[in-house]
Amino acid sequence: MNASNTKLSKALVVKLSMIVALSVVSVVLLLWLCYSIRILLIDLVLAITFASAMTPFVNWAHGKKIPRMLTVFFTYLVIVSLYLVMAMFLAQPIKEQGQLLFQHLPGYLSSANDFYHHMAEISGTKTDVIELQNDDIRTLVVKVVKHTLDASAGIFGLIINGILVIFLASYFAVEAKKLIPKLLLWVPPDKRERVSSLIGPLGARMGGYVRGQILVSIAVATFLGVGLTLFGVNYSLVLGILAGVLNLVPFVGSMLTGIFAILIALNQSATLALLTLGLFLVEQVVESNFIVPHLLGRQVDLHPLIVLFAVIIGATIGGAVGALAAVPLSSAIVFLAQELYLKPLNEGN
Repeated sequence: MNASNTKLSKALVVKLSMIVALSVVSVVLLLWLCYSIRILLIDLVLAITFASAMTPFVNWAHGKKIPRMLTVFFTYLVIVSLYLVMAMFLAQPIKEQGQLLFQHLPGYLSSANDFYHHMAEISGTKTDVIELQNDDIRTLVVKVVKHTLDASAGIFGLIINGILVIFLASYFAVEAKKLIPKLLLWVPPDKRERVSSLIGPLGARMGGYVRGQILVSIAVATFLGVGLTLFGVNYSLVLGILAGVLNLVPFVGSMLTGIFAILIALNQSATLALLTLGLFLVEQVVESNFIVPHLLGRQVDLHPLIVLFAVIIGATIGGAVGALAAVPLSSAIVFLAQELYLKPLNEGN
């Protein structure tokens, strides 16, 4: 009897060991596969996010007997038209300011380096601890651009991925009513009602983020562009647009633009640099307390640490495109974690 129990125990241990080993191998292979096709997964996240942003308008138009495909096409047409109108009025001054900024950038960096050493000498700090070198900054910028292009297989790959995102977003927005029931067939029957109830709020959260973040970026670009122009900071138009574009990546974009603007203002005067610093601090207060709550809404609000870690991880995996997709994906993950784990866990409390 004991011998039989011992054999049974050994067989059970071997079976459990094999299950654990297979599980570990499966997880490793799955992670490797996800990393290998990471740019495709990023495209999928962006496409779902953009489709979610268009879906309310598409559904409203569909209720008015307007074909869904026509509504999506009209949405893209409006976006392209807005960009073309902006380009007609702003392309030339942006081009001129951008060329001048590129020409004078080495001089700005050199002046900032001299200012740093001067302030270090006044304070008695050793200047050999931190060195601000033009080549180091250029190398950093080149590395960021190269990493983004490498993740998307170069410029051609970036264009192809952009087209893929637009196509998938259009397909998801047009076929949403048919796709969701088909996807629910893969869910166990007793779970379908619960999963179905999460799709709407999840789409509203991701789509709301896109719509809100675009409005926030426009508001930030306008606020900073007008403010820098009134202060007389050089290249204020380029800096305002840069602030709006980079604001699509929360925190990091504002910080980079602020440093860049202060650097340019510092080469005009120390007073102007302080005014520019004050403008960006005021902008952060206004953005956090007024612009974001009204335009982005609390329903997609994330803790700053979650946003920061998401942006860092996204940028590490997929460059600038990965950082762009990281925040809406994190918003979706947090929402699902709250609905599927946190709420059931605390229902009895």
